[in-house]
Amino acid sequence: MQPYETDDTDTIETVDVAVIGGGLAGLAAATLLGRAGRTVALFEKAGKVGGDAVTQMRDGYTFNLGPHALYRHGAGIRVLRELGVPFSGKQPLNPPSLLYQESLRSFWRSGLLGPADMLEIPRVFMALSTVKLETIQGISFQAWLEREVRSARVRALLAMITRLVTYANATEIQSADSVVAQLRIALWNVYYLDNGWQTLVDGLRDAATRAGVRIYTGVHVAAIEHDDAVRGVRLANGPRYGARAVIMAVDPKTASALVDGGTEQMLSHWAAEALSIEAACLDVGLRMLAHSGDTYVLGIDRPLYLSVHSRSARLAPEGGALIHVARYLRPGERPDPTTSRRELEKLLDQAQPGWREHVVTERFMPHLRVSNAIVTASAGGMAGRPGCEVPSIRNLYIAGDWVGPQGLLSDASLASAKQAVQRILVQPAEQQASGNGRAETENTAHMETLAGKR
Repeated sequence: MQPYETDDTDTIETVDVAVIGGGLAGLAAATLLGRAGRTVALFEKAGKVGGDAVTQMRDGYTFNLGPHALYRHGAGIRVLRELGVPFSGKQPLNPPSLLYQESLRSFWRSGLLGPADMLEIPRVFMALSTVKLETIQGISFQAWLEREVRSARVRALLAMITRLVTYANATEIQSADSVVAQLRIALWNVYYLDNGWQTLVDGLRDAATRAGVRIYTGVHVAAIEHDDAVRGVRLANGPRYGARAVIMAVDPKTASALVDGGTEQMLSHWAAEALSIEAACLDVGLRMLAHSGDTYVLGIDRPLYLSVHSRSARLAPEGGALIHVARYLRPGERPDPTTSRRELEKLLDQAQPGWREHVVTERFMPHLRVSNAIVTASAGGMAGRPGCEVPSIRNLYIAGDWVGPQGLLSDASLASAKQAVQRILVQPAEQQASGNGRAETENTAHMETLAGKR
């Protein structure tokens, strides 16, 4: 590889680390680095930080991007507590009703499970709690179910629970170790957060600012500049920002495109292999609940979900209700939006008859990306996920929900961010970039300079 050369006259500034992406992973990584004394610049192409954790306010209702849950015993909550990010919330209050053969049934009186099934359940859950994860990395969860569970009805119940805790409708390709590990962490152990996940975004942004991180929103990074090691980032309209290390806290396709026009071998492989998790989501704000009974519904023979999150968290005005309804989509599934919406409205009709009379606001997202990549058995399970280092380029790192050997969803985002930071911090300390730049970020004047408005 040829030595890297640049004209320093177009370099705005040089920092120890540039972080690309202002979601949970990027904000956490930047904060940890800032606290460790590194100079850090974070670039977010959207107008505000937060990524998939942003929250929208509509007529007094707090809408996350689909149903979000924070796992009480996951890796993510440990990182948030380490960073001192405040949040509050509660667990879902009631066991779910089950949707089976077009009718809603009590969880305990569904009629789905017979006496033999009920006897098998304790044995299966004992197997889930004791199996060694390293022995089931290369097999799908469906294969594990067929090997370990005699009852087709119990297998259907476990497939339903798997959709709930992983958001994926893909047991035939999901690695068994990833599902079992998530079941151990997440089953009935979640928080719905007061005021939505924006509280985490705001807490991380404030922590990053206090740590001296410069946050630039509305700024698009076009490319990573490097020879055998990272040299900086090139912005979309021309200016350059020098950096001794870079963390790409973005999706796999974006990460690949940022390096050598998408031709870097490992990054392009990871991007090609990634199968995203998607869902069709209908979020509804009601003046009041139409029916007090069925506020939490899971589909057994159809991949459906309904939950009144406002029963556990402050997400609606006094007396109001916020409901998330979703269909877990199969990899590559692109259903007709009109058909999807009708299906979700039908579930609302069953759980909350008369709900239309109380609608204040609603939002429909027919193809919401929930996570960037399913953990597959064919790739070797959790151990086969991309590591946080890009092997061909020194000091180039990745973080996100598709990276690292620990956790899924936001847990993976935050755990991989910390792992990338740890890799950077064990490198020999470099001379700090000139000037600390420890000022309030998202500074309009500096952003205009950064964007080339000179």
